[in-house]
Amino acid sequence: MIAFIAGLGLFAHAQEKVKATPALRAAKQTKVLAKQLNLSNSQITQVNAVLLEQGRGLDSLKTLKGTNDKKEQRYSHKQIRDNAQAKLEAVLTAEQKTKYLAFVEAQKQKKAAREEAKTSPAPQN
Repeated sequence: MIAFIAGLGLFAHAQEKVKATPALRAAKQTKVLAKQLNLSNSQITQVNAVLLEQGRGLDSLKTLKGTNDKKEQRYSHKQIRDNAQAKLEAVLTAEQKTKYLAFVEAQKQKKAAREEAKTSPAPQN
């Protein structure tokens, strides 16, 4: 019985999702981009600053959730992401920009495949 209760406690704890701060998300994204694009130390600092700014902007939109209409929220979200994208591209060399755009496209395709897998029914044997 005690093992069962302890198991429930562990299961409940595993269900709690720790919300990543904008700083943690920016650091993680910067690390991935640094590896993918072979960024210099200066570029790493600049990319992290851009991603941190983006993360804080997107988090501020979450606090306004429910106060604005969905169309306005989507527009604001897109503006923040587009602004960050432009700043990132300004930091990158031409070669890095090409790699970055290919990486972004690959990520979009992976996301679309995951969404498709969620919505499509399981194959029947």
